[in-house]
Amino acid sequence: MMNEMHKIEELLADFEMVNPELGDIIRQVREMVFAIAPECEEKVMDGGLIYAMLGRMFCGLFLRKQHVSVEFDLGHQLEDENGLLEGCGKYRRHLKLRGPGEIESKQVADFIRQSYTLRS
Repeated sequence: MMNEMHKIEELLADFEMVNPELGDIIRQVREMVFAIAPECEEKVMDGGLIYAMLGRMFCGLFLRKQHVSVEFDLGHQLEDENGLLEGCGKYRRHLKLRGPGEIESKQVADFIRQSYTLRS
C-alpha cells in the first residue's frame, strides 16, 4: 500500500500538472499550515489535502477548476471582519484563491491560525 507521504506528493504533482499556478498556491498555503501547526497531521482525503489536530480537521486544501478552496471545518466560528469567508452551511466556510496575491489579501494565514487554535 502506498504510504501517505507518497500519496501527498503524487496529488501535489497532479495539481501542478492540471494548473501550475494553482498548484503553486497550494504548495505555498501548505507551507503556511506547517509553519502555524508544525505537529498537525496531513492526509489525502476527498481529492484534496486535509490538516488535522487532536482529531479535528481544522483546514483543507482543494483544487477546483478556477481556484484553490481553503476550507475550515468550524469556519462559522472564525472572526471575519472583512467578509472574506464564503459558504453558508451550518459550520464550514472557505476561501477561494484565484491567484497568488490572494494568499495575503484574503488573510489566509490569519484564518488558518484562528481555525487551528479553535477548540470545538
